[in-house]
Amino acid sequence: MKPPKSPRKKITKKINHKLYKINEAEKEILHDDKRRRNELLFRKLKKAWPLSKISGRIFLIYFLVVLLGGFLLTIPGVLSETGAAYNWNFLLGVFTASSAFSDTGINILNVSADYSFWGQLITLILIEAGGIGILTFKIVLFLAIHRKISLNDTIIAKTERGSSTTSSTIELIRDGFIWLTIVQLMGAFVLFFGFFFEPPAMDIPGIQTINPHHNFSQSLWFAIYHSTSAVNNAGFDIVSNGSLQPYNVAGHHSYLIQIVFLSEWVIGGLGYPTFHDIRRKIKARKQGQTVPFSLFTKLNFCIYSILFVMGPLMVFASEFANQETSLIFHPTIDGMTNGDVDPTVFRPWWESMMNIIFNTTASRNAGFSTIPINDFNAGSKTILSILMFIGSAPSSTAGGIRTTTFAILLLATWAVVRNNNKTTAFKKTIPEATVKRAFAVLFLSIVIVSLAVIVIFIDSWDTLREYGSYGPGSVGNATIIEILTLVSSAFGTVGMNPFDTNQMLYGLGSFSKIVVIVVMFLGQLGISNTLLVFVKPSQKKGYGYLDEDVVIG
Repeated sequence: MKPPKSPRKKITKKINHKLYKINEAEKEILHDDKRRRNELLFRKLKKAWPLSKISGRIFLIYFLVVLLGGFLLTIPGVLSETGAAYNWNFLLGVFTASSAFSDTGINILNVSADYSFWGQLITLILIEAGGIGILTFKIVLFLAIHRKISLNDTIIAKTERGSSTTSSTIELIRDGFIWLTIVQLMGAFVLFFGFFFEPPAMDIPGIQTINPHHNFSQSLWFAIYHSTSAVNNAGFDIVSNGSLQPYNVAGHHSYLIQIVFLSEWVIGGLGYPTFHDIRRKIKARKQGQTVPFSLFTKLNFCIYSILFVMGPLMVFASEFANQETSLIFHPTIDGMTNGDVDPTVFRPWWESMMNIIFNTTASRNAGFSTIPINDFNAGSKTILSILMFIGSAPSSTAGGIRTTTFAILLLATWAVVRNNNKTTAFKKTIPEATVKRAFAVLFLSIVIVSLAVIVIFIDSWDTLREYGSYGPGSVGNATIIEILTLVSSAFGTVGMNPFDTNQMLYGLGSFSKIVVIVVMFLGQLGISNTLLVFVKPSQKKGYGYLDEDVVIG
């Protein structure tokens, strides 16, 4: 028989049990208090974080990709022996990476000579990633491995390369990716034969040309690289430091290569929603049904077609008005690129017209050139700058304010002229919020381009002139027009550069180079996304302000 517990032990046990409960309660209180403090800190950090959830995330991903690409492009071995002097030059690396990822094509170094195979491969990966889209590529990869795609990824992909409706985003991205891949493979197949059988000119003054003629492996690499660059409207080439000029001189006119390039960048600039609409149309016709094109596709096709025709006609008019001094219609006396114009000798008319058509349409989005951009006079380069500023379709591989934005601006202006309070097209009404956003895109784009031109002019005008050649034959080399062309080319992610390598290396200051990088980056991100990068969802207010009219011009 156990001895009975003493009253003192019972009391001690009860006290200990109560103390244990008190300690557990205190721990619970402390834990809840700590959790509340963490939640408060998280809310404060979230509120202080300057970037928005969707566009901000895209901005951050793009920014990190450019920095990583810039670092990789400075590593010894990535640069060739001729470019080894620029090893670990991070600014030049970021410039090239930003140009490649934004599918622009403005270069300081000569990609064909200053970068090794590995450097060219890195630029090719950046071009493909920028053209397809980082988040879009993730969606395509998940579709290939049959993995479920989250709603968050779908919304981000829709913002990057998608449509106006979330429900059709995945199907739209799949159709666009398949379409562009088919075009890219077909283009590479044809270009292989062009590079293999048609030799480039090797004796152009000031042009260093890489010759793939009758070289199977080099022709194959040229075909893959340039087909990727063309369909993504990148403007990068590894032919020469003069783009496609070696395939456009007497005895070496390769119109096969030029037509393939032109076809690829036109298709690449149409946009993912257009590809999706075409597939829906084909599928419906097979089933005996009728599916209308979306308003996006109709507006895009109209503006694209109008600019495709009007652009070359305006440039032709500008050059024809100054025919006696035009390098488009006349060669130089000594055959040099910066020599005097020979007004007594005319180029063949088909050569002049093809030069105008190819280079003018390239200014819409591609950036490849078959003649020096400075062969155009100042008026023509201003027209090209406007075309670069407009660009191609949204959700495509091109930049600029985009064709649909330009269409909405025209339609909204026409509605005001007709005293109509609604903007309509093809029996559809465009939402007022979209119209306001289009005007905001235009205003912000003009501000960005204007500020960039002013800053570069102040920072680099003297040195650009010092390192440039402004002879009597250089009728288009007005420096302010060249700077406008460079900035418009960067903003439209085009790649037509009126400055040579020396001017870009030594004439363009470091601050000016950074400005060009920023403009290329914004051109790739898109002004609509840029507007939303630092904008977070606002709390809806239950009140409004009184209206008051304001007299305008």
